[in-house]
Amino acid sequence: MRAAVTLVLAFGAAAACAPSISPKPTPAVIASMPDTISCEHAVKATGDDRGAVQAEYRWLDALYPHHSRVSQRTHASGRRWYDILTFTRADGRSALVCFDITDSYGRP
Repeated sequence: MRAAVTLVLAFGAAAACAPSISPKPTPAVIASMPDTISCEHAVKATGDDRGAVQAEYRWLDALYPHHSRVSQRTHASGRRWYDILTFTRADGRSALVCFDITDSYGRP
């Protein structure tokens, strides 16, 4: 499980600063993605408000292909802000990914 979270953070950083994720995740990486990425291990999304949200969606599309978005909510904890996305994976399992949006929250 720890290896998957490490990959998540590396791909999260790439998604935040590039128009697409590079290198493209392999089927093995996609299959190993956990159903839950908690706010303790949140994927960092940077840029302005709009750019960070777009990075989140690109990241989900790449690492959880063919998912269906169920809900998105913003959550504050201490001085950190998070986007929490809950969705259904392509195989029907429920999933949740927490993105750290502290650096971009409220930036036009």
